Amino acid sequence: MKNELTRVQMNVLKRIRPSRSERERLHRVTQQVIAAAESAIASRNLSATVEVIGSAARDTWISDDEEGGQDIDIFIGFDTSTSREDLERYGLEIGKEIAVEGYIIGFAEHPYVKARCGGFAIDVVPHYRIKNTRHILSAVDRTPFHQKFVAEHLDGRQDDVRLLKQFLKGVGIYGAELRTKGFSGYLCELLVIKFGSFVNVLKSVQDWKVGTCLSLTSEHARNNFTSPLAVIDPVDTNRNVAAAVSLDSFSILIDAARSFLESPCIKCFFPQKMLPLDVSAFQAIVKKRKTTVFGVKFDLPEDLVDDIAYPQLERAHKGMLIALQRNGFSALRGDIYYDHGEAVLLFEMRVSHLPAVERHDGPPVDSTRHANKFKKKYVNNPDVLSGPYINGGRYVVELPRTYLTFPEYVAAEFKNVRSSKAILRAMEQGFQILKDEELLDSDRMRLFLARYFDRRLHNCD
Repeated sequence: MKNELTRVQMNVLKRIRPSRSERERLHRVTQQVIAAAESAIASRNLSATVEVIGSAARDTWISDDEEGGQDIDIFIGFDTSTSREDLERYGLEIGKEIAVEGYIIGFAEHPYVKARCGGFAIDVVPHYRIKNTRHILSAVDRTPFHQKFVAEHLDGRQDDVRLLKQFLKGVGIYGAELRTKGFSGYLCELLVIKFGSFVNVLKSVQDWKVGTCLSLTSEHARNNFTSPLAVIDPVDTNRNVAAAVSLDSFSILIDAARSFLESPCIKCFFPQKMLPLDVSAFQAIVKKRKTTVFGVKFDLPEDLVDDIAYPQLERAHKGMLIALQRNGFSALRGDIYYDHGEAVLLFEMRVSHLPAVERHDGPPVDSTRHANKFKKKYVNNPDVLSGPYINGGRYVVELPRTYLTFPEYVAAEFKNVRSSKAILRAMEQGFQILKDEELLDSDRMRLFLARYFDRRLHNCD
């Protein structure tokens, strides 16, 4: 087993460890970006500093990342006397000047520039230079302290971090963004520092319980957090580095760790690539499942970033599920699709058409005041199909159902579904209700649906 573990790790590293030419290209582009940032700072007579942060600086990046290329995080440090307005303004100006290949504005606690240069993704992030994390003025101010801690403690285990990152990518839980709710790169580095190697991380993970709390600075950490996993930030003990990790992501990692340690294989790192569904494949799936798939499609602002869009879309999706259930509709499950302003709330319905009659349970007969009120309302009411009658000690009536199909209900009641103001405004501008094959209107949507139906743990076979 030990030899097999070693063999698998070495084969994975051959695919993800950056080559000499990749390192040289990264270094060259990094130096160009630093020089451009320093020139932009000098032209404005600012006293800001430039620092490279993140996996590129710590050499924990993965070769040939298919999800858009390696990030180079450029942090522009301003004195604490700088106003927030000036920090944001100068940060954006410097970032835009660097971005010779185009840019978009990203938003965290404050805006920053996301650009591309030489095939790499560049994030230009302004922050305050602080003496210690007790004086944080913005959330990113602690990031240079992360850099220092990892540099001092990783101790040559960069390949173990790469293995852990690729393993998490393979099981679909790498990334702390709200779309994924998984494990960040910094969290991967801390776990390797804590346990010493990729394999030791998995050995620990397989026995984790909900509420696990880890600390790198004390043996017995006090858990003041409510998330499934707490990893106390060694540079700021008030922060949980694993706060983004959802219960499902936490559980997926436990399951994947057990499976891999029991039967190590390279497929855990590189699962079979998913192919978009065509019409015939989609029809075969829904015929077998005997369900009907609906999508509520609408547009949000094209530049709305995932971490702002997703919480609102999740709230709208959950609100619609609750409303549907309350009105007699039954959804097996659903999902959220979002890509550059295009949003689809997906619902897989157990039935596509409800009966024309619905049962309405009234109060218990022995609840005198409410019972009398209910009975008076429905006795001789021309809308009543049957009743009032007594069942289980309660008054019951059977009434005509207002909405018989999903499209009828959503079209009429979407304004009454619990949602965010932004989603409601977007739907008021117009939306489509797509059914089954109508959802297959783009390659990205076909791939999304393929992943939706292929909902299984990607463990080794």
